[in-house]
Amino acid sequence: MKIGDDTQIQEGRFGRLLTVRIRPNLDLVESIEKICAAHGIAQAEVRSAIGSLTDAVLQVGESKETIAGPGLEIALASGHVVTGEDGLPQAQLFGLVSDGNGRPHGGEFVRGENPVFVTLELVLQEWLPEGTPALISKET
Repeated sequence: MKIGDDTQIQEGRFGRLLTVRIRPNLDLVESIEKICAAHGIAQAEVRSAIGSLTDAVLQVGESKETIAGPGLEIALASGHVVTGEDGLPQAQLFGLVSDGNGRPHGGEFVRGENPVFVTLELVLQEWLPEGTPALISKET
């Protein structure tokens, strides 16, 4: 996690490993958040995701890119879940999708705009932080 000119390092260990199937028409990002909330997971890493999306909306820099489907394949995905200011899990997921012509499109999946097409399977691993994060300054 980057804070200004300082880097914050958090120590901890990995906890439970969840293999999850997300059903059609459910949003990818919102589903991850609901799964974590239902299992009492405050922080997690998204290890992999395999499946398809009806359409995809990716944040790329300052703009959004809409990739029309149906049947966009997720070629690569990774991300994390943290506890938001409201106390609920908040997912941030990055990935690469392939359109109907095989062209790749990459970016951050926009919450609420990436419905699953047929099915999507993913692996979540719980993160259990220990102690207070340490700051590493440029001067160090």
